[in-house]
Amino acid sequence: MKRKFFISVMVCVMCIAVLAGNIPVFAATGQASTYSLTNVSTYCDNFVNYVDGYQMYVDTGMHVDMSYSGVGAMLENNTKRIEIYKQNTSAVSTAGYINYSNKFLSNTYDHVKTYDNWVNINGRDVKVTAWYRGKLSRVPNDKNYYTCLEILQGSYVYTVFVKSSLPISDYRYLAEHFSVFTPTAAPYMRTSEAVNPETRGWNEETLAFYLWYFDADSPLTWGIFEPDTSNFDYRQINYYREYFDYDFPIWLNYSELENTYKHPNLKSRLDEAYAHGATLELTLQTRAAEGNMVYSILNGYYDAFLYDYATVIAQHGHPVIFRLFNEMNGDWCPYSSYNTSKDTMIFKEAYRYIYNIFEKTGANANTIWVWNPNSVSFPNFDWNHALMYYPGDDYVDIVGMTAYNTGNYYPGENWQEFDTLYRGMYYNYCNWFKQPFMITEFSSASAGGDKARWISNMFASIGEFERIKVAVWWDGCDWDAHGNVARSYFLDETLDVMKAFKKGLVSPWYLDVYA
Repeated sequence: MKRKFFISVMVCVMCIAVLAGNIPVFAATGQASTYSLTNVSTYCDNFVNYVDGYQMYVDTGMHVDMSYSGVGAMLENNTKRIEIYKQNTSAVSTAGYINYSNKFLSNTYDHVKTYDNWVNINGRDVKVTAWYRGKLSRVPNDKNYYTCLEILQGSYVYTVFVKSSLPISDYRYLAEHFSVFTPTAAPYMRTSEAVNPETRGWNEETLAFYLWYFDADSPLTWGIFEPDTSNFDYRQINYYREYFDYDFPIWLNYSELENTYKHPNLKSRLDEAYAHGATLELTLQTRAAEGNMVYSILNGYYDAFLYDYATVIAQHGHPVIFRLFNEMNGDWCPYSSYNTSKDTMIFKEAYRYIYNIFEKTGANANTIWVWNPNSVSFPNFDWNHALMYYPGDDYVDIVGMTAYNTGNYYPGENWQEFDTLYRGMYYNYCNWFKQPFMITEFSSASAGGDKARWISNMFASIGEFERIKVAVWWDGCDWDAHGNVARSYFLDETLDVMKAFKKGLVSPWYLDVYA
């Protein structure tokens, strides 16, 4: 009884100190300056986040990860993981944020909701949602039971996301001692480490390819997506090569995970591109299905396909740029956490699982891995931030960038210049990553502005962004619901567009920058 009284007094003293602004501002840099963790009982520690300005009880003995403390806090032990996000909901309603965040529960094939209600905990309104999914056989110690607390505080919602390998019977302690204070520390944001190409394990040709196109001193190289090449029709791309007097040595190519034991023509695509003097930026995606295919991957259902896919790449032997599950922070992707329990760890587990298949088959000897989020997260919530999907330095050779000028065909869309799309993203990425950058796909539509001028402005801007080593133009279109071209990204749309692109390829600034 005395111990409980003493603990209560200490917690109250701590809360008063926090509210009075007496929590110390750490002089140290790095993660240590962003939080403290103090034991208060056999079962609980008091976690204080100085960046977001809150404190709460958590399970005792958890490892704290504040690598991206400007986004959220991660705590984990052998059986449980807790992620905490402070979300400003002034731009969206609280109800909108909570409802949008939990739309994945409409997938009742994979998810079973067990609780969904508002509760009052120590005078605070807290939305509590609980669910589970099946255990994933390819994930050791899979944490498949979930409870999410949305704690309301003014214009903020504090999302406490919990996943456990065991059913979660108690959650109230997470909110019972929750309190807020004025933040006292600046965010710490980890910077990745770049691959050492000499020790990466690439074969001689792939190492030479990487150093030629992605070394710090490499000039900007242009690639292209031409959809007909997937059907082995090279007339359009040969026309572009001749008109622009440019080889386009990197071709973007898409394939989907199939419920078969092998890809129908992966070997032919690789061989044909190589015969035309090109290297594929090979993109593998999943598609919508009754059950989410990412869960199926992590249950081993696609092992035959994936092992064959990787083996074909290994036997190809020549360099392949491999982009797995791009734009994962977009809700249109089945492998986005928006569709997988709000759990970005599912993406990272699947990414690493496939990487290890490439390792086992020898494909990593000629594979250059690109990790490629979208420029803006949809939904633009902290739990869906691009950095939450980063699989680790060992799995990322190049950081991909994607942003389109979609024009204004649809209501709510605006014409955006290249500099507007890429400047902020580029300098954020420079702070977060040491790997070279690649614009894996981009383009400009024509509705709402002058596309030729957009291209000229793009060439005038891109030279500043020296860490972008490859840029791939997406030569296609998006269709509306009535079968009309909504966003025309075609490079041969008009003669002025063609001339602008050709001029940009040989413009004086381009030669000066890389002289």
